[in-house]
Amino acid sequence: MTSAEIMGAIGLKDRKSFSELYLNAALSEKAIERKYPNTPRHPRQQYRMTELAKTWKEWNEKKNK
Repeated sequence: MTSAEIMGAIGLKDRKSFSELYLNAALSEKAIERKYPNTPRHPRQQYRMTELAKTWKEWNEKKNK
């Protein structure tokens, strides 16, 4: 997903706040990773969940059933 798609999915509009509060935190916690890790401002940059985040998501879904 692009950063704009992620922002739309969670209902945020301010790109700076999104980057500072959500995107950078998710990257530093290794919850998401860049499609082009060596070029953060790549024009086609996208993000995907890491295996760690997928495992946490599955565990959380099972826990909340």
